Amino acid sequence: MSLEFAQRMKAVQPSAIIKVAGKARDLKAAGKDVVSLSIGVPGFLPPAHVYAAAHAAVDADSGDYLPGRGSNELVKAFCAMLARRGFDYAETEVCAQVGGKGALFNLLLALVEAGDEVVIPAPYWASYPEMVKIVGGTPVCPQGTAEQNYKITPAQLEAALTVQTKVVMFNNPSNPTGMLYNAAEVEALAAVLAKHPDVWVFSDDIYDRLVFNDADAPGGFAAQLLDFQPGLKSRMAIVQSVSKTYGMPGWRVGMVAAPKALIDALLTLTSQSFTNLPAVTMAAAVAAMQGEQGFLDDQKVRLLKQRDLTLAALAAMALPCPTPEGAFYAFPQIGHLFGKSTPAGKVVKDDVAFCELLLEEALVAVVPGGAFGDGGAIRISYAGKESALAEGLRRMAEWVAGLR
Repeated sequence: MSLEFAQRMKAVQPSAIIKVAGKARDLKAAGKDVVSLSIGVPGFLPPAHVYAAAHAAVDADSGDYLPGRGSNELVKAFCAMLARRGFDYAETEVCAQVGGKGALFNLLLALVEAGDEVVIPAPYWASYPEMVKIVGGTPVCPQGTAEQNYKITPAQLEAALTVQTKVVMFNNPSNPTGMLYNAAEVEALAAVLAKHPDVWVFSDDIYDRLVFNDADAPGGFAAQLLDFQPGLKSRMAIVQSVSKTYGMPGWRVGMVAAPKALIDALLTLTSQSFTNLPAVTMAAAVAAMQGEQGFLDDQKVRLLKQRDLTLAALAAMALPCPTPEGAFYAFPQIGHLFGKSTPAGKVVKDDVAFCELLLEEALVAVVPGGAFGDGGAIRISYAGKESALAEGLRRMAEWVAGLR
């Protein structure tokens, strides 16, 4: 018997986002004045009624194990949220998971085996391909270039689908680019998927209400594949979360809507892993989903202002960046800076070096684009305090101007 780790660990890399955030925290702990534009925190906290519900749940705590599916109140609140979106799901067709990330991981664990391919449009959220590798699958990543506004075409999707394809993962608006597939583009992709009845579809909708142009979000939501191909429901898993819409990433409440058989499989995994979410987090999530929703309009006004501040700064730095239409990220191109040197004489060899040197020399944290499938870019999260964002962009501009 060997003491070596499992072979799967050789195929997976640690999260670049968490790695950069950790370095930034370490520098802050050492007394450095670091500005972090790296991690996808919405930059706002949930309304007061969410905290009130959490406190009430503490006071009413029974100490018991709780339903793996989620509390009755959470299940009903999520079904009602889906109904507002226009989707009808029974309570047996939904369940809770540990964040949207945990939901996606368990969905892959339930469906994907060695030899299966998972199509992931690039740029992608950094964890998608790594999770696929952990469960033994093969990521297939058609590239949406900057010239395509980081979006793939129906022809690219069609070309990526093979007899080995088990799942297609779709995220709209996009992390890391903030780009939005409009209704016509989603309709065209849905038409391709409708022709492949043996392929599962994961729709990662956690940013679906963070859309800046109301014309692109009828009813307040980004376009969704089911809007155009309702038949996909029999092989689709919708993943949602309270993390981005409600400013609750640390509460770790994710939700899934899917065919009952797939939900049952998730519940089997739940029963053998985390068992249930805590009562406090479930109560907070119920309050968030059922409470007044208008606060998000104010946050979108703030995020739009900060997006425009970011784009103006990037343009002044001559860093090309397609205009994000949702979420709270910018994904500028930096490849033309490779090979240049900093005032300290260090060479910007690639996107990783760019980020490491920017953090080391200017104390600004951003994430290498290679972690998201485009090594010629970086990801900036502009959702934090406006003053910190402005200072981070100022330092970055000064540092970029010093490259020779």
